[in-house]
Amino acid sequence: MAISIKKISVFLLGAFIFIISSTGPASFCFASNFKMVKNLSIATQDSYPDSVMSWGGTLDIDGTLKGSIIIFGGRLDLDGVVEEDVICVSTNIRMGEKALIKGDLFVIGGKLDRHPESTVNGEYFKLKFDLKKIESVLIPLFSDSKSVTFFKVIIIILWLIITLLVFALVPKKINHAREIFETNILKLGALGILSFLTFIFLLIAFFIMSLIIIGIPLLLLLVLLYFAINVFGRTVIFYFIGIKLTHLLKLKNVPPALFIVVGVVVYSILKFIPFVGPLILIVMNLFEVGIGVGFFFRKKLKLQV
Repeated sequence: MAISIKKISVFLLGAFIFIISSTGPASFCFASNFKMVKNLSIATQDSYPDSVMSWGGTLDIDGTLKGSIIIFGGRLDLDGVVEEDVICVSTNIRMGEKALIKGDLFVIGGKLDRHPESTVNGEYFKLKFDLKKIESVLIPLFSDSKSVTFFKVIIIILWLIITLLVFALVPKKINHAREIFETNILKLGALGILSFLTFIFLLIAFFIMSLIIIGIPLLLLLVLLYFAINVFGRTVIFYFIGIKLTHLLKLKNVPPALFIVVGVVVYSILKFIPFVGPLILIVMNLFEVGIGVGFFFRKKLKLQV
């Protein structure tokens, strides 16, 4: 799953940068004639007249490239001249002794092997961007579930406390959201996928905007918003699972808070089941996001109970 998330993230970041480049802000100095290429090789005595954009390809530049380079994934081997800017996202980069970038160099994630004699005339910025760490922090359901660890136990206990607290504060809203979920499962599932992709897009966009300070508060607000949506949606899911299981077992006079406890127990079991458990939890996570966003926009989306 980590690979697919990485591909999605890189694609969305590519779309974001491409939109910026097409508007032509002076800070990026992009040429308007980008050519989409998979692989490109420029020999020492040769030149290439256009700017290039590559996804997962290999660029070997020993000669001169007249425009800019935007590359996502793949590899850039530069021992020649790039007359404008170079932006690399999750790319393995080698800059040789004769490498010359006349514009700016932005490196977002990936690896950079730069010879000390290589030259960048413009600004140089390197942002450490580890998608796996982001997944483990913001989307803990994507982490491995093969063993019992103290950290996982603490996480489960925290989720129990948090969801019980949320249910205690807004029990009617949790029950209302659960009723909406039961009636609109497919819609909320689709909304969860769309909302998750939007979150990834905004996360990466605000990372880039953080380079000019303004993105930092936006990034913090985005993370807090995602956490709030996730907490609300997860509380609803736990409540929903608890109700279904207690009804299935024909238990009567069950305190509503116990529904949350039952949901947390199911969640805990899934956390420690290899392969299948993480897949189910990922689906649950998408529903949680869909529930949180759907409940907030329930009137505009015309979600019926």
